[in-house]
Amino acid sequence: MFELIKGRLWQVLGLLMLIFVAVAIPATPVQAQENCLQCHGDQKTKIERSEHSFLSCTSCHTGITGYPHSQGAALNKKESVATCTSCHKGQVTDSYARSFHGKAVHLGSEKSASCADCHGFHDILGPNSSGSKVAKQNIPDTCASCHGKASPGFAEGEDHYELKPGGPGAPMYYTGKFFIWLTLIIITALVIHIELQLFHNLRTILRERKEVANRGQ
Repeated sequence: MFELIKGRLWQVLGLLMLIFVAVAIPATPVQAQENCLQCHGDQKTKIERSEHSFLSCTSCHTGITGYPHSQGAALNKKESVATCTSCHKGQVTDSYARSFHGKAVHLGSEKSASCADCHGFHDILGPNSSGSKVAKQNIPDTCASCHGKASPGFAEGEDHYELKPGGPGAPMYYTGKFFIWLTLIIITALVIHIELQLFHNLRTILRERKEVANRGQ
């Protein structure tokens, strides 16, 4: 009888240990993916076809650790950009940060375009893929999602250019330099003008004082 009770106790302890291990050890990326797709199965095909198919859901949705999801689990524009730039570095990141879109998002705009607005969310494809949102023939339609009447000319510009004297970024580089020098020249001229005006006022005051002193004699 004692042996039977002892055996049952070991079984219960073993079951409790398995439950503890299952809770304590985080899910692997594959397990996390399977768990997410139980509810978000409609995204499975998009993810499998995307450039990010090797990632798990929690690689990007780092704030989601269980179900039900906590309030505010959805990423805003600024958080979305921070997620993308945690992997994508260099010229792409720097050029976006310098752009009107990047500056607006950094300042809290929820209307300006984030990385995902142009490249997609779960359906990110390479630029050479015909189904990519950033394929040259699709860029006008992608831009038109925000800019109502985007013309084919939207596809002609360079997006992630580098600001340097040569290459696609040259016009913006020289435009920036022009306005920097223009600003410096205007400020310098304004300072000189103010100093000359002050000098003139000082001479006028001294001359008037001298005239008053002469009349007093």
